[in-house]
Amino acid sequence: MTVEVQILGLCRWSYPSAPGAFQKEEKGGFETLRQALYDPLRLELRLFYLEHVVLPSLRAQTDPDFKIILLMGDTLPEPARSKVLELISDIPQIKPVFAREGQHHQEICRDVMVAERDMDMRAVAEFRLDDDDAVAVDFVERTRDFFPKVKGIFRNGGKLALDFNKGFILQTDLSGVKLIPVTTRYWTPGLVLYLRPQAAESLLHFNHAQMWKRIPMLSFPRVPMFLRGAHGENDSSVSYNPHNSEEVWFDKDKLPETMMERFNIPLDRLKTAWDTVLDRE
Repeated sequence: MTVEVQILGLCRWSYPSAPGAFQKEEKGGFETLRQALYDPLRLELRLFYLEHVVLPSLRAQTDPDFKIILLMGDTLPEPARSKVLELISDIPQIKPVFAREGQHHQEICRDVMVAERDMDMRAVAEFRLDDDDAVAVDFVERTRDFFPKVKGIFRNGGKLALDFNKGFILQTDLSGVKLIPVTTRYWTPGLVLYLRPQAAESLLHFNHAQMWKRIPMLSFPRVPMFLRGAHGENDSSVSYNPHNSEEVWFDKDKLPETMMERFNIPLDRLKTAWDTVLDRE
């Protein structure tokens, strides 16, 4: 089969951009923001999510032809810096980028994405993961297989979005680990944007919740395709009891099986690792 689309992802891992990029930020300017992001306890929590949530499904992708830029600051302190590189060392599809800190958020994200685009491809499929999210093990495969079916729509404007809109909220707090099934709209870990490689914009130029106003969108609600982390540090509000919670499609007795089959995450190991984090706190 001819490869027509490049699958390109972005994960921002505690990158200190210029103030104003996120809803929840420490007051006091860039240095205050940087210190908050590099707080040792916070970095320990982010390493937990990276190891036990983000990476397992990337290792198990049924289509290994993809690339993810892991965007970090050039002064990310030790031991976090070495630990990140150790955790991703067996996943060649992840490219660590240590960028100069304090750059405009949208611009640095665009620059690192555009730098990795293959200009010979018909399209680039861009997606992003927060550092506490996961995609299903067939995310890349389905993203690639979807494109030939909708090339006519894509050719009309050079942009098309795919919304994998079924998944789970992954709640981690003092009570432990809980997974809440949801069917929702336009959540970032389930959203893919197909662009021409020569496009000036990248995924970060579009507000994910408002993208439907500007770009043709199709949804895919057949199987769970994402985990979205929910805890006290979320920039956007993810309700622990969302109005779009839909347990009707979910068999609770099959949760461990579902986590392994869809995300390559052993649920018992995840819960044990989280308990260990709580004990250290």
